[in-house]
Amino acid sequence: MTAEPRECDLISANAIKLATGLNDYTARGTKMDMGRRFESCTVMEDLTPGGDRGLLIELFDPSTDDAADLENTKATSGGADLPAELGPGFTARRKNAKDQTIASVYGWTPDYARLLVVNIMEGAPGRDSLADATEFFRQLKPILLDKPA
Repeated sequence: MTAEPRECDLISANAIKLATGLNDYTARGTKMDMGRRFESCTVMEDLTPGGDRGLLIELFDPSTDDAADLENTKATSGGADLPAELGPGFTARRKNAKDQTIASVYGWTPDYARLLVVNIMEGAPGRDSLADATEFFRQLKPILLDKPA
């Protein structure tokens, strides 16, 4: 997932194409060079305002959500706990304002200080977007969440 060439200095372009089904896309986000901390990476096919995002990875450091906020998000989205080796966190499928399904993974540090969120727009042929989002999270967690970025 992190093989060259990489988008946003982190994510394999090939992994993005497989997970999103987008062959012609633009990736925008923070780069981790020159001492900057990673904040987000957005992959979009449609660059117009309000355009659909194929993939959105965000690191909140500090987290904008506390334990109650995250439990509420989990409950309202019908979320399921991440496997123990990846937790704390949860996975969920939810609808956006355009009634499109988005597969999401939310994971945080035990003290709720940092939050990593991976969202993939469902629709890539033959793919399980929730499994793909979980795999992105699995590989990014040690880089972004377990160590301050």
